[in-house]
Amino acid sequence: MSRQRFIYQLTIQCSPQMEAEFNKWYDEVHIPLVMRGGMLKAISRYKVTDAIETNVSKYLTVCEFEDRAAFEKWLASDILAEAKADREKTMGGKDVVWTSRAFYEPMARFGV
Repeated sequence: MSRQRFIYQLTIQCSPQMEAEFNKWYDEVHIPLVMRGGMLKAISRYKVTDAIETNVSKYLTVCEFEDRAAFEKWLASDILAEAKADREKTMGGKDVVWTSRAFYEPMARFGV
């Protein structure tokens, strides 16, 4: 059985007019930037569906780290600083909002 990873999650909301530009930049520029250096093990992106009524942000990003030390190293890294600067330069002033973020430690895993 593989060890559970620590999770950093972000939620993002953007206007319908910005979605194509945002998603292209996020997938092709931002994610490759933040993944440099090997501290981040994986990133998954999700988009909310209309299966149930909800008031959450449209986009969810889940970042996986081996442990808290790797996350803290990444938070203090030049890699993240560069990615934040690029985000501000590229998306600053546009209708894109990072609405929440949180860091989770593993508790339990059930199923496959």
